Amino acid sequence: MRYLLTITVVAGVLLLSGCFGGDSDRPRQQAPAAINYTAFVKAQLATTADTRDPVAINDTRFIFRDKNNPDAYNNVLQPEN
Repeated sequence: MRYLLTITVVAGVLLLSGCFGGDSDRPRQQAPAAINYTAFVKAQLATTADTRDPVAINDTRFIFRDKNNPDAYNNVLQPEN
């Protein structure tokens, strides 16, 4: 009786481990590459136009390297002489 119970438990564990192991054929979803926020904003400011299409940023992950730098945008926001 004990032998039959052991076989049943082992078979159940093997079957369940196959169900919850994940789908190994599907590639793992990669995290989006992080984009430097300051460089992104500077590029957007440089290409600003009234007829330009909006840029989708909902799934974008930003890195904030200029966290508390008050001069981060000086080279694009300074008026030209």
